[in-house]
Amino acid sequence: MPTTLVTGANGFVGAAVVNELITQNHKVILAVRTPSSAEGLVSKHPEWPIQDISVDRVADFTVPGVFDEVFHQHPEIDYIVHVAAPLLDDPHNTDFVEHFEKPSVLGNTGLLTSALRYGKNVKAISVTGSINAITLGDQDDVKKRAFGNKDWLPLGREDAIKAQDPYISYCVGKKLAEQATWKFVDEQKPPFSVTNFMPPLIFGPMFQKVPSVAKINFSNRQFHSILNSAKVEGGKVPNTMFPGYIDVRDLAKLQISALTTPSAANKRFVVGHPMLFNQFADALRNDPELHLSSRIGENNDEDSTLTLPRFETNEAEEVFQFKWTNLEKTARDTAIALLEVEALDV
Repeated sequence: MPTTLVTGANGFVGAAVVNELITQNHKVILAVRTPSSAEGLVSKHPEWPIQDISVDRVADFTVPGVFDEVFHQHPEIDYIVHVAAPLLDDPHNTDFVEHFEKPSVLGNTGLLTSALRYGKNVKAISVTGSINAITLGDQDDVKKRAFGNKDWLPLGREDAIKAQDPYISYCVGKKLAEQATWKFVDEQKPPFSVTNFMPPLIFGPMFQKVPSVAKINFSNRQFHSILNSAKVEGGKVPNTMFPGYIDVRDLAKLQISALTTPSAANKRFVVGHPMLFNQFADALRNDPELHLSSRIGENNDEDSTLTLPRFETNEAEEVFQFKWTNLEKTARDTAIALLEVEALDV
């Protein structure tokens, strides 16, 4: 039975990864900032075999050597799925260096350094990156080029410092973190492989503990706004925030598959699909099982004017031989999960 370390295990993507690892008979080590967050995650899943789950506290990913003790305690670690990273969930996070660059870059390089020094059994690492390492998703960029595995965001560190804008900082942080990863691989030539995934918005059911609507993760909050769009002033579906998505279950399976797929070693993959918020609204209205049409506002006017992005996912599809979850199932399962959280607030 392989042993896999998951960073950010209590978050939206991390919890989905943990669930899939357990389904695939891995022992799992949860790296979290606070033990209570791991307790909340595990308590939500009584079906998980508790004997195959360990918890390690990693309070500050930016501290050099912070992961060393994890490898000292668990020399048996075979694989790592690195999910933990700064989120785009606080509009007050405008300091690029402190809020995005340091935690993004040092989180990646710190983990890689510790794995190289002390993870003597580590064979492969899978990293959750972002399509924002390539694009802001603005229409000028979408119309100009396709987004593939060799592309990068044209903005850099100085642009982010000057802008002091959370979204630009987030995107540049993703780019610099990934570039730092590849610099490490190129210079250190570690005995383990690294694979980086670049998803757009991530929707789907929530495997993490979500005690209230206020605690819904960032991307599913955008979906929740579609679900409740009839209630807002004007009664319209919100404009598309970013014209692309992936189902969290697909991302989790891909990241785990990369750990044992030789042709994925030391590569980066664009994954996901173009979409508009109006498309999800249509799927929710038309779902015969959900009966949600009264909650969904009218389609917005802007989406019909947008050019959809071209995500070059052909290499990922060839390497992983993967069957994607369709939009209708993602819409249905995300809505059901959100309705369950709403019921907790009643």
